[in-house]
Order: sequence, then C-alpha cells, then structure tokens
Amino acid sequence: MKAKSLHFSKSGSVQPIASELGRVYQCVCDQIPPAYPCEGEKVVFVGVEMNGKLPGPVDHFCKDLTPARAQNVAFYVLNGSGNTSGLDDITKALEGKGVHVVPDVKAVTVKSSLFKKGRPTDADVKAVVDWAQKVIDKDLK
Repeated sequence: MKAKSLHFSKSGSVQPIASELGRVYQCVCDQIPPAYPCEGEKVVFVGVEMNGKLPGPVDHFCKDLTPARAQNVAFYVLNGSGNTSGLDDITKALEGKGVHVVPDVKAVTVKSSLFKKGRPTDADVKAVVDWAQKVIDKDLK
C-alpha cells in the first residue's frame, strides 16, 4: 500500500508517532511541508499538535492535496485536552476536492507542565498504530 506519514508540531511531540507509523507501514515519514509532494498515495496519515486551530503550514499543505496526490487522509491530533475540533474547514475543503477524509480522528492527550512540553507515551504510540490499522482495514476507499 502506498502511504505517507506526515507530521507537524512546534515541540516535536508528534514525530515519535509519525516515525513509528512510517516504520510499521514501511512508508516515508516527513515533516509538513514534506521534502517531496504526495503523488498517488492511497493514504496520508497527518499528525498535528494543535489546540483548536489547524496550524498554517498544515492548512496550506492540505489545501494542495488532490485525489491524484492522496486518495485518503487520516488525521491524529495531539494536545492537552483530547479535543479534535479545528479540522472541520479543512475536512470540507478536502472532501470538496474529492479527497476522502477518514471520519475517525484519533485524539492523543498529552499533559504538559509549565516548564515541559508533553510527550506521547509508548501506549499512545501503540494506540495510534492500532487506530491506523483500523483505518486501513475499514475506512479506505
């Protein structure tokens, strides 16, 4: 299966999950914006650290996707609340172009302190890999 695992976070907290998805599914893992654009991908996993608003680089990257570049996009979101709001506009834009957005957004809650950014645990990484397998088995066109 042709896939990509892409990620965006200012703190780097999404990278361990994206790397594991790349390892498990033997696909390219890269930051957003990626070094090479998507072309003919069956699925693009997009991991993003956000609190309510999609970061600009992710928004711009997603708006450039077409069905020829990516048939399916699956989002997972890291933040301190487990909130996945903020994806509605980009979901509508992608669906309007004919790119299928997997409806099951995976929320990963990572706790931060005043002086330290939250990091995903091994259990968080495993939960996202399990979610990705369910996406592949159930939601892909």
